[in-house]
Amino acid sequence: MMPVPSHLQEFVVPSDSLVDEEALSAAIRCPCGEAKFELLYPGQTHENDGQEIPCTAEIDGNFFFVLKSRCSSCGREHLLLDADFHGWDGFICHDPVKAALPRPQLVAWQCHGCGDTKHTGTVHIQTQGKDDFISEAGEDFDSERWPDAFGWFSLDLTCSKCGKESRELVSYETM
Repeated sequence: MMPVPSHLQEFVVPSDSLVDEEALSAAIRCPCGEAKFELLYPGQTHENDGQEIPCTAEIDGNFFFVLKSRCSSCGREHLLLDADFHGWDGFICHDPVKAALPRPQLVAWQCHGCGDTKHTGTVHIQTQGKDDFISEAGEDFDSERWPDAFGWFSLDLTCSKCGKESRELVSYETM
């Protein structure tokens, strides 16, 4: 399996099932040991295949896609994805002016089944692999940081109260 991107290393537990260098699946788990969390997002949604999902938020003419998990036990927040810092565009094509803008206010995602905000979840990361990173990014980047230039981020959630599963609640291309 591919290595865990640096910003996720502290709070995800990779699955042993993947052997593909270009893919990673990892359960979200706070360093305190808790697996339940609230998914925080900028509050804007759209419909996809009949399901309401978080989407990019436009705020004062700027576009943001930010996701955090807030531990249900200790309250610690963990940054899952900020499109201005993570993935191919956020890492390789980083825009320091855009990244310096204040991040939007985030709200807790509510289960479509019962309205509860506590979930468990799995992140899925896709990349083109180390060789592609080296050939595309060139010598300007440390070749060992190739997992940070992932091309796709997705998130599955399961409600901790009613068990409703939301497969690919988030599916975000980062390039």
